[in-house]
Amino acid sequence: MIIIQAILIFSLLIVAANFIGSRKSSRTKAVKKLILLLTIPAAIFVIVFPNMLTKLANLVGVGRGADLLVYSLTMFIIFNAFDQYIKNMEEQRRTAII
Repeated sequence: MIIIQAILIFSLLIVAANFIGSRKSSRTKAVKKLILLLTIPAAIFVIVFPNMLTKLANLVGVGRGADLLVYSLTMFIIFNAFDQYIKNMEEQRRTAII
């Protein structure tokens, strides 16, 4: 195992443990925790076997695994920004009504 792989896996597990172990569960919904629990093994698999990401990228018509990762992260950022916008609009509506 390359040193960077060990660092990435360790960092990923630390973030997951902190996220799942947080007691502010009203803000951290169960669905988000479930998605995280499903994503962690996939991320570790890709870290340990990076060539598999390239094979998956080729299956969906993308040239390299790194490109597929960038596209996926871009979609995640867009989704997250939209989700935060909706939450902000709902909060503004509630505040305006009160």
